[in-house]
Amino acid sequence: MKSHITENGCAIYVPEHACIDLKCDGFFSYEEVVALTEYTCEMLRFYNLNRCMINLQHVKIYPSGAEEYLRDVWYRKLVDAGVNRIAYVVPEDIFGRASMAVVHAGDAARKIQRKYFVDESGAKEWLTSSL
Repeated sequence: MKSHITENGCAIYVPEHACIDLKCDGFFSYEEVVALTEYTCEMLRFYNLNRCMINLQHVKIYPSGAEEYLRDVWYRKLVDAGVNRIAYVVPEDIFGRASMAVVHAGDAARKIQRKYFVDESGAKEWLTSSL
């Protein structure tokens, strides 16, 4: 399965870490959020993975409807796909962090072990610590 790369984001299989690396940068439309996250879920299933790293460091604000979609739909799909560990690189922007907090308040998100980091190195270390 190929990586999914767009102007503002990518989903890449990282075999040495046995995870999907999802990066978001800048502003996304709602449709772009759905396309990138759905593809990420397909990749997790295809490679039979239970972990991913999500880098939101440069996200400033989520588009209208994205918080609800991620919280109420996408996280359920991750749980159904068997994802049990996500390492996040948190947004630098306060509005991005606030949006992330809303998304992570959902019931499905609580079923996944999550940890938050300021950079990718700490996130990768934690994500692979129990491999």
